[in-house]
Amino acid sequence: MVITLVPKNLTKEGSVFQYFSPAQECNVCNLKNVCHNLKPGSYYKIVNFRNKEHKCFIHEGDKVYTVEVEEEERRIMLPKKIAKEGAKVTYKKPDCDDFECQFAGICILSYTKDKSKFTVNTLLVNKCPRGYDLVEAKIE
Repeated sequence: MVITLVPKNLTKEGSVFQYFSPAQECNVCNLKNVCHNLKPGSYYKIVNFRNKEHKCFIHEGDKVYTVEVEEEERRIMLPKKIAKEGAKVTYKKPDCDDFECQFAGICILSYTKDKSKFTVNTLLVNKCPRGYDLVEAKIE
């Protein structure tokens, strides 16, 4: 379990979010080591909300809140033809530009780089809403 700081919209226990990276403005903050102690591209689930607030000059409401998080399995959209549980695959980013898609964060905006290698743990039921032959998978 890791203690970190999140904006108000993420404070509900059970919320899942993807951590990206610190904003440039965070470099001068005394709390940067607590806010940014997560792995870029990883998903985290909030398991406990501590109801302790801190000042923050980049998030809405100028506040962040203390939470306990656990790392979640990584999720990604993969071509159906290679998405088999237990398969070791080489990733290629889909050729799509729908940044409003509900899966954009695990698809075209994913931190996973082309030619990354990983193992498919679990296939999920979600499919690409734009009709591309992609399915959601949990990966290692």
